[in-house]
Amino acid sequence: MIRFDNVAAGYPGREVFSDVSFTVPRGKITALIGPNGCGKTTLLQTACGLIRPLAGEVLLDGRAIGSYKRRELARLMSLLPQSREVPSLTVERLTAFGRYPHGDMRNAKEQVEGALRRAGAWELRHRELRELSGGERQRAYIAMALCQDSEVLLLDEPTTYLDIGQKNQVMELIRSLNAQGRTVLAVLHDLPLAFMYSDYVALMDGGRLKAFGTPDETREAAAKTFGVKQALVTLEGREQIIFY
Repeated sequence: MIRFDNVAAGYPGREVFSDVSFTVPRGKITALIGPNGCGKTTLLQTACGLIRPLAGEVLLDGRAIGSYKRRELARLMSLLPQSREVPSLTVERLTAFGRYPHGDMRNAKEQVEGALRRAGAWELRHRELRELSGGERQRAYIAMALCQDSEVLLLDEPTTYLDIGQKNQVMELIRSLNAQGRTVLAVLHDLPLAFMYSDYVALMDGGRLKAFGTPDETREAAAKTFGVKQALVTLEGREQIIFY
């Protein structure tokens, strides 16, 4: 689906990561984890063409990301960034912007309502973004990403600002969207959530890809990288990986 072939990327005068190679499988949830500053956000921005690789290539369905026109790519892939400006808009208006790549912002009432309801932001639809708490604002931006209705979702810390119950609600939403056929690549800082909800885990550290595989295949490497212990336990009849 999304393939990184020996990719290096960064900013003028500073390489953030290099020699990264792995494939985000179609129809799966892939968690991107690693310590702060290891290059996770930069990799996500490289995946959607916001940053051009310094070396190597990023391919979407076998085609170089750089060969797509912006609107064409936006119909296939949506990005929920970690940091962003807060415009003077209502939540409903922001959500409607998700339809921009499809050219039907003015005639998308059903799509906007559906996205707001799925993101748990329906009750916020008439409120200004600048009036919202961090968690409420996060749900608004998730609604916009859903309204874009792309096959691939790139999510940079989608559970930021949310309490533990809201975090689980967002991850359940991501799982339900995945069940509908969407491919997800998500930067996650909460290790238990990452390993509970993902099909694959990409672990980065020091600007390098340290491990890629299923949660079982990567849990030891993750524990070593974060300096914690890990174990496989059974909770309510279900095996789960815990970190402590």
